[in-house]
Amino acid sequence: MNNSPGGKTYAEGKSLLRRTSTRAAAAVAAGTLVLAGGGVAYADAITNTLDASVDSVAETMTLNLGGSNGTTLLYVVKLPDHGTNGCTIQGREAVTLSLVSSDPAVAAVSPATATFDSCDATATVTVTPKGIGTTNILASLTANNTGEPYDVSPVNFGVTVVAPAPSNTAPVLGISGVTPGGSYTKGFVPQAMCEVSDAEEGNSSFPATLSLITGPDAADGVGSQEASCYHEDAGGLTASGSVTYGITDGTAPTIGYTLSPAAPNGLADWYTSDVTLDWTVTEGDSPSTLVLTGCEDRTITADQVATDYSCAATSSGGSADPVTLSLKKDGTAPTVGYGDKAAGTLGTNGWYTSDVEATFTATDATSGLLTSTKTATSSGEGSNVAVLSPVFTDIAGNTAAEGTASRTYKIDKTAPTVTYVSASPEAGTDSWYNADVTATFSATDLVSGPLEATKQVTSSGEGAAVVVGSPAFEDVAGNITPAGAATQSYKIDKTAPSVSFDSVLGESYYGSTPAAPTCTASDALSGVNGNCAVTGYSTSVGAHTLVAEATDLAGNTTSVTQNYEIKAWTLKGFYQPVDMGGVLNTVKGGSTVPAKFEIFAGDQEVTDLTAVSSLKSAQIQCSLLELQDAIEATATGSTSLRYDSVAGHFVYNWKTPIGAGTCYKLTMTAKDGSSITANFKLK
Repeated sequence: MNNSPGGKTYAEGKSLLRRTSTRAAAAVAAGTLVLAGGGVAYADAITNTLDASVDSVAETMTLNLGGSNGTTLLYVVKLPDHGTNGCTIQGREAVTLSLVSSDPAVAAVSPATATFDSCDATATVTVTPKGIGTTNILASLTANNTGEPYDVSPVNFGVTVVAPAPSNTAPVLGISGVTPGGSYTKGFVPQAMCEVSDAEEGNSSFPATLSLITGPDAADGVGSQEASCYHEDAGGLTASGSVTYGITDGTAPTIGYTLSPAAPNGLADWYTSDVTLDWTVTEGDSPSTLVLTGCEDRTITADQVATDYSCAATSSGGSADPVTLSLKKDGTAPTVGYGDKAAGTLGTNGWYTSDVEATFTATDATSGLLTSTKTATSSGEGSNVAVLSPVFTDIAGNTAAEGTASRTYKIDKTAPTVTYVSASPEAGTDSWYNADVTATFSATDLVSGPLEATKQVTSSGEGAAVVVGSPAFEDVAGNITPAGAATQSYKIDKTAPSVSFDSVLGESYYGSTPAAPTCTASDALSGVNGNCAVTGYSTSVGAHTLVAEATDLAGNTTSVTQNYEIKAWTLKGFYQPVDMGGVLNTVKGGSTVPAKFEIFAGDQEVTDLTAVSSLKSAQIQCSLLELQDAIEATATGSTSLRYDSVAGHFVYNWKTPIGAGTCYKLTMTAKDGSSITANFKLK
């Protein structure tokens, strides 16, 4: 007799108690039942007491045709790792499934439906052999009002019906000691035994094979366990079965705590620092079933009146007695504020002119105060005289130090100090002014400050010592500095100097203009700054304006003008043999042409060769429209300029260029800028 064929125990391959346990429908192949993961997270499952492994022997119920019916027990399997400590059927909830045989000609199953209305409900399934062959008993979920998904595929199993064998009947197997879906306290689990009844071989008994404990607390010996049995008789007929039961915790949790600081560190049982409360809840056997109420570790950082903190704990092992602590914390010193009451002499604009007695009040939101009102007196003066609050202490012992709050006052007893700042406009040479002076005075007040930081006063009259006094100044507190507290003296000259030319220039011709005249200036008050100066003098031809100007030391300026004209020279020529008036004079190229001309300054003839600025020839475009006239007489020699005193004119012998058919313009420019021209054509 072999209790473990092929060395395989019944527990191998079992997967009903995993959170995502799934099973596919039975395969068509005889004796084969396929398990498949469907990706569904099941709350609980319904299974049978037959083996649910994937090997073909263990999952088959073998029956003799004409022999006894086969039975198996269906029951609810709790899956605690779903998040609950028990199955999900509660109150009036129920789970209903249907049962069918894939081949009713081989075996029939009854009942057709099974309902489970509690976590301990079971249902006996009877299989009646009808014909030789194989079939599968298949379960499907038809009703479920628990609100949680149920896995019913573990109910499925295969059935093999064999021919009658009078000499050998299939063994009948049962499991004693434990009940399907039962619950046992850790340490008190009965021994599960396999009970075999065989018509030919007699009865036998042996310990069931126990699976590993599964579930979140399996390491502590609490969870689900399966007891399985397998028997094969001498004729090769087999029987198998399994029972799943729970192992529970029988020990209630314990509660403890620590405080840091361990005792109140203030007065009257008050904590004045942060208080850390750490709960310690011990559950050694079934920590996954531990349910805490309260029990939050916390650090009390905020002030609070006496407040209760509780911890209660339950587990599958029972309940611990609740523990409650009362803690009060005030780590905040009193809040001190100004009591909106001051005694003293009030000046203007919110300034005081005496010391001020201030009233302060304190509040404490948690433990409270012994004294809530005190006074303090100011000292000194200034724009921000602080009066510091006195010491306040609350019932818990927290202290608000002196100066925790303060009140400032404005106290000023001194009038402004007035000083001279500047004058406008700027002074001239030697600090003389040429207009009324606007003097700027400033007031400084180191305490309240002046109502006006600066004021201006304008002088009147002129002289070497014009005195300007400061206006009155008032500070913000109402102190007044009278007018004239500061003065400033100025030298003021508002009258420009007198200016005149020492001589007068009239009309003149270029080259005979008199020298520039001088001027005379005087100033009765500040005096002339430097000398009188004449500008605008020129010897060029044209109209001119002379300006005589003088400035006194105060910067006053006087200008007088004088107009005069320089006339241009009169040019006469060119004389014969050169024709003027647009005539194109023709001459053989390379000839020397005498160009004769005169220069007059009025009726005075100019004979100095320097009176001629330049004599130039330049090639021009020949024109067929101009009148042409031949040069009647030529000279000899090279180009030269001379004054012929006998003839009474200038003679410019111009040696013409070589090149027939070209035209030139001859230009004489006098020193005064006037000029005459004549045109020539070479042949």
